Amino acid sequence: MIRSRKSALTALTTFAAAGAALVLAAPDAAAYVSGVSVASGTSIGGGYGTNCSYTVTVNGSPNEYVWLYDSASATFNPQQLSLGSGGSATSSWTPTSTGQHFVQAWSYNGSQWAQVSVGTGINLGSACLVTG
Repeated sequence: MIRSRKSALTALTTFAAAGAALVLAAPDAAAYVSGVSVASGTSIGGGYGTNCSYTVTVNGSPNEYVWLYDSASATFNPQQLSLGSGGSATSSWTPTSTGQHFVQAWSYNGSQWAQVSVGTGINLGSACLVTG
């Protein structure tokens, strides 16, 4: 009887060790956002201006759902997006206030942001005149 308990304990220990090894060796399946950037577009005077639209690019895990936020006031079109099979997507960002903005791409598994300084913009249609 003692011998069978020892065999059962050895089998249980071996099974637990094998299970732990599988968990540790498994690839990281967590989805994530790896980066966010804001293209400067066609600004006259440099930088970014209010009431002018710029392209935000988000990179991360393929098919990850991402929400976009701005620490100041701005609009996004669209504000929620999927990174698709290539792990990248774009949105249009239009700041509506001057100053420092943190454009954040957020998912359930983390976020990234880009810091952008916004001046007063005059939207000329094909370009943005930025002052201040």
